[in-house]
Amino acid sequence: MKLLPRTMAGQLLALLLFALIVAHLVAVLLLSWLRDDSDEVHPLSAHTIDTRVASAYRAIEGSPESAARLVRSISLPESQFRIRRAPLGDGRELSAQEALLLRGLRQRLDLPAQVPIHVSLRRWPLEQAEADEGDVLALLSAPLGEEPGRVLRVDVRLPDGQWLSSWHLPTMMLSHWSRVLSFSVPVGVLPVILIAVLFGRRIMQPMKMLTEAAKRISRGERSAHLPLTGPDGVREIVEAFNEMQDRLLGVVNDRTRMVAAIGHDLRTPLTSLRIRAELVDDDALRLAMVATINEMNAMVEEILHFAQDDAMRETTQHVEMGALVGEVIEQQRVLGRNVLWAPQPPAALPYRCRPAHLKRALANLIDNAARYGRVQVSLAPAESSERKLRIEITDQGPGIPADRIEQAFEPFARLEVARNGATGGFGLGLAIARSCVRAHGGELRLHNRAEGGLRAVIELPA
Repeated sequence: MKLLPRTMAGQLLALLLFALIVAHLVAVLLLSWLRDDSDEVHPLSAHTIDTRVASAYRAIEGSPESAARLVRSISLPESQFRIRRAPLGDGRELSAQEALLLRGLRQRLDLPAQVPIHVSLRRWPLEQAEADEGDVLALLSAPLGEEPGRVLRVDVRLPDGQWLSSWHLPTMMLSHWSRVLSFSVPVGVLPVILIAVLFGRRIMQPMKMLTEAAKRISRGERSAHLPLTGPDGVREIVEAFNEMQDRLLGVVNDRTRMVAAIGHDLRTPLTSLRIRAELVDDDALRLAMVATINEMNAMVEEILHFAQDDAMRETTQHVEMGALVGEVIEQQRVLGRNVLWAPQPPAALPYRCRPAHLKRALANLIDNAARYGRVQVSLAPAESSERKLRIEITDQGPGIPADRIEQAFEPFARLEVARNGATGGFGLGLAIARSCVRAHGGELRLHNRAEGGLRAVIELPA
């Protein structure tokens, strides 16, 4: 999904927040019994109102001479009491909610059935109100500055025939849970986010170190053993990475030593053969034998260059790529090759690489291309977001059949149509060049040009 963060820590945090929000929504639905509670008074609020009315009734019943003064002293912003001569009942049939409130209030007051009690639950603001009732309503104010949703009016007849009238702002079920959410979401989510960010960064730090080490290994650099930190699962991954790096280095070193030993062992018999060939009296035969031995010597040197892992020996450095490619071009010009910039490279393209290793790849490609005339070299930032640099080398040769381009990269592949089939070489130049480029984490590709010739494209990672 595009909405999810791309990092693992971001996705874990997003998943945690989503779970918290869903949990709060589910809690609200369950506690409100999965129904619209807009007309239902919260039980706690109903209990509070019953208690206030019962307390006021008992207080006035005990001292009727001070009833007016007493009701004003016990009035609150959300509960106003008055003594009236007549009730304000509208004579309409009670709703289920009003009937429920009436039963609860009658039980709390413990009054006989003949004592009338009127209960009315109306929406705020009231469309019709008597003058004195309007004055009382003006004094009502909901707690926390909320907009009142309903007004509950209760009228209870006193023993002296007067009426205890009261107006209340009850807490509705929906309003209650909105208030709970407004408190629980910031209090419950913000600390969780803070803790998740702090501990998530601690957990992901070893993974970030592992990523950087893997990038260095992909470029042929050596990486020190990573420290075993973080949770057990992360420790196991880091430990496996360290072990893998040791095994890879062991395999590469064993291969290098083996090839070096083979090369050393081959030099001795070749030298012996050359000495014996010099003793041959037949000039034509002697020259043919010496040429064959020289070719074998050159082949052995090429094999050693291809097999030895120079990337693991050379130190990675920050270089200016324009200057590095320019040195290779100048070296080719000294050898009489027609190599040109096309166009001139940007003023500054810094890059971290192993210069000698990369020069070998460029020299092999330019050397192959120069056999067919003029060579053009270009250097520019790569268009792909995953790549940083792009080097193109074009020639005017016959190209390579499309179905044999990959075969050209195989060691000792000598194609009949092009490249080294009629121009000499042992078929190791392109293999060595691709090996050098891939040791930097890049890629080397060949493309036939529409106007003729071949284009070699090197793309190096950022």
